[in-house]
Amino acid sequence: MELTGQVTASMESSVGAKVAGRLAAVYVRDGDPVVAGQAIAQQETTTLRDQAQQALAQVKAAQAALAQAETNARVGPQRSAAGVATAQAQLNSAKAQLSKARTGARTEEIRRAEANVRAAESGRDTAKREFDRVRGLYKEGAVSLQRLDQAQNAYALALAQYDAAVEALGLARNATRPEDLASAEEAVRQAEENLRNAKAQQSLDALFGQAVQQARANLEGANAQLRLANQALEDATLRAPFSGKVSGSPSQPGQFLAPGSPVARIVGSGNVYFEAEIPETSLEKLAIGTPVSIRIAALGGRLLSGRIAAIRPKGDEVGRVFYARVTFIDEPGELYSGMFGSATVEFGKVEGATVVPASAIVIQGDNHYVFLHSDGKAKRVKVVPGIRVNGLYQVEGLSENDQVIVQGANLVIDGSKVKVEKPGAVTAAQKSGEGA
Repeated sequence: MELTGQVTASMESSVGAKVAGRLAAVYVRDGDPVVAGQAIAQQETTTLRDQAQQALAQVKAAQAALAQAETNARVGPQRSAAGVATAQAQLNSAKAQLSKARTGARTEEIRRAEANVRAAESGRDTAKREFDRVRGLYKEGAVSLQRLDQAQNAYALALAQYDAAVEALGLARNATRPEDLASAEEAVRQAEENLRNAKAQQSLDALFGQAVQQARANLEGANAQLRLANQALEDATLRAPFSGKVSGSPSQPGQFLAPGSPVARIVGSGNVYFEAEIPETSLEKLAIGTPVSIRIAALGGRLLSGRIAAIRPKGDEVGRVFYARVTFIDEPGELYSGMFGSATVEFGKVEGATVVPASAIVIQGDNHYVFLHSDGKAKRVKVVPGIRVNGLYQVEGLSENDQVIVQGANLVIDGSKVKVEKPGAVTAAQKSGEGA
């Protein structure tokens, strides 16, 4: 069977822009060899670098915010607890002062004030007698004026002490004035309000943890933006996805590229195959693994060996042509994509071969079987398949005229009773006189 086709590269790719931007430089020309990862073009990066720097600054700001949030989460509860304790202590003190104001002075305090009055009164009387005595002596000229002044001053001091003691006793007996009581009550109310505020502030401690989580999320988002910015900067350098050659003229510097805009086409070096065109009428004659001889016109008709590796399951609607991928057994290095060639498929000949319809073959694992119709029962027989031509398999393991089940063979069980109800369900194995 003669087939036509062309050499096709297994790897062929159009290298395009991943980010929008103006093309600044192109490093390859048509036909230039490239290796995987090689830079083939460069887009302008000024804006991309600014975006990367901005993203980096956002990361640093997010890191600082996270550190502050973690500090607040650590110190905040301690501060609020201290505030509650202080407010509670202030309330306790205010209540004590109010209680004191309401109850007045204690009995022992009044007694102490009364004792102070008596002592001051005694001191006053003593100082008065001493003053009177010294004054009489002064009139007689027995003492100096200085001595009189000392006695007078002592009496005045004792008199003042007495007056102070009497006033203190009065205050002790009437300790709290109405305005003092009102002031103490207001101090308690203010302390209670401060305590409520401190406890309300303490109830917000849970928000510190939420703030930390939010700061961490913001940092993750900033890091993601930085990765995207750095990736965009990296993507501005267009690189060859695999080794090969540049096919066609690449884009020229100065062009504005949108994402996906092609810049250069790379055809992989090596790993080429022959794509053969198969007419619809010849499709059933071919199978995976069928040997093929290939002649490439550009190589002066040199004969190359290959094997069918795959057959495209869908053909062209126009012309009803299918395509087979034929791999080269010994691939010469001078093959290039697009070379025209022809292929020859030889099916071989087996003289006197026993053939059965392909529908009679039942595959189980790595083994092939057919079922014979013998004495009204199904008998499984292992066969070795050979060449397939026009829906017939050449097999070994059968005798001529063996009655082979060809319809529903995959449903038959070895040894089961079989009744032939449709014509053609069983056919005789035949010898191929012309070979298969």
